[in-house]
Amino acid sequence: MITRRTFFRGTTLGLGGLYFAPFLRQLEAANATSLKPARILFFVQGNGVYPGEIQPPGIARPNTPSSLEDRPLTGQKLAFSLEPLQPYIDKVTMIGGLSGRIARGSHDSGFAALGCWPMTKRAYGETIDAGVARNLGGIYQHVGLGVSNVPSSLTYNMTSSAKGKALPTVLDPVLAHRQYFAAGASRDARKEFDVDTNLLDFLADDVKRMEARLDGSEREKLDRYLEAFRSMSDRQGKLVGMGDRIAKAAPPINPNLGQIIQSKTAPTGVFDRLEAQFDIAAGTMIAGLTNVVTVSAGAGPDQIGLDCMGSEVGKGDGYIGSHGIGHGSAHAGLSAAECHALIRRKCIEKIARFVSKLQSIPEGSGTMMDNTLVVYLSDSAEGHHPVCQEWPFILIGNLGGRLKLGNRFLRYPWYGKPGHRTIANLYLSLLHAVGERRANFGVKDSAILDLNQDGPLAEIMV
Repeated sequence: MITRRTFFRGTTLGLGGLYFAPFLRQLEAANATSLKPARILFFVQGNGVYPGEIQPPGIARPNTPSSLEDRPLTGQKLAFSLEPLQPYIDKVTMIGGLSGRIARGSHDSGFAALGCWPMTKRAYGETIDAGVARNLGGIYQHVGLGVSNVPSSLTYNMTSSAKGKALPTVLDPVLAHRQYFAAGASRDARKEFDVDTNLLDFLADDVKRMEARLDGSEREKLDRYLEAFRSMSDRQGKLVGMGDRIAKAAPPINPNLGQIIQSKTAPTGVFDRLEAQFDIAAGTMIAGLTNVVTVSAGAGPDQIGLDCMGSEVGKGDGYIGSHGIGHGSAHAGLSAAECHALIRRKCIEKIARFVSKLQSIPEGSGTMMDNTLVVYLSDSAEGHHPVCQEWPFILIGNLGGRLKLGNRFLRYPWYGKPGHRTIANLYLSLLHAVGERRANFGVKDSAILDLNQDGPLAEIMV
């Protein structure tokens, strides 16, 4: 058994080192300092979670609350669409009452949802995910992944590092996998998969050679690290086989009527693609390639939410169009509210799966999820045509104890009332947590300049 110090100084892994290097640096850093890692996943859903969904049934909801409410979620049953998070309720924080009127849009807020500026200015400045990424660094400072109703492999519609510097969102899981995990592979999808498989086999051989040289805890970490790559490779193979069908099933939608323009004969595959993107998000973090990922689902100025087949949410075969249900239309024999809840639940299932995966990866004296924060929000605040006076958030995790989060329901005073806060104050909390202590973020709401819009949310700061 060699010492950990000797291992880090002397071990070479050949080709496998290309992928193991960041992981080894994480192990070395974990043993060299007590500073915990920090990672954030932002999940922005087009027409996603609305205020009523985060309201625990056991807590009354006043129309215009005038005081801060801070309660534990212990014993509370989450809404149907959020039920997949019930096993993790001790890690969950619901935040209501924040406004974001500066970012008000029509069906969405585009870049402004994460940037806190007028929605019409699509690349006004730095969005919060890019700001956090700038502080946390990484081989890939920021990873943008998503799914869309529009047939496309890449878009620039959610994240910006500075004025006029939008960052990409990869909409094709196969492309994302190749970009982050299969460097140098052929462009042909089948050959790409074969190259990935061969590389994973090589890494497996490396693990076997190294097992005898590591103690039990390090060996377990390496095994789980390899397992993450195998999981992504399996997902890659499935997507290669169904790629054409998924592309053909994405329909054009008449935005005025919210109806199908062309007939639907197969599932859209949108939730399969979303699950793959969450797998890739977890893999990039597990591999140490990045500390900040933004996943979007039907979000951004060119989107209105997610379209799907009723069969994809377990209800019938009819088509469910996001624009139609946003305007109250029934689809697939379901009310608009039922359609919203089912689509939201499918998205929340992917978050829960992500949390479970990171919670299974040992890190320090705990798991990777202990040092990770998930930020979930809609890109359209409280409705399909939002006023943005109330923008709900769901947070999972506490970023390695950098924030006082978990088992909490927080609701701030109503828009314009003393003590009211904005989404910019929440974003400032994230920046402060990763070491950037500043007073302002984005553009202030000129209608409430008499209220304090500076600084982070004191209630969640350590």
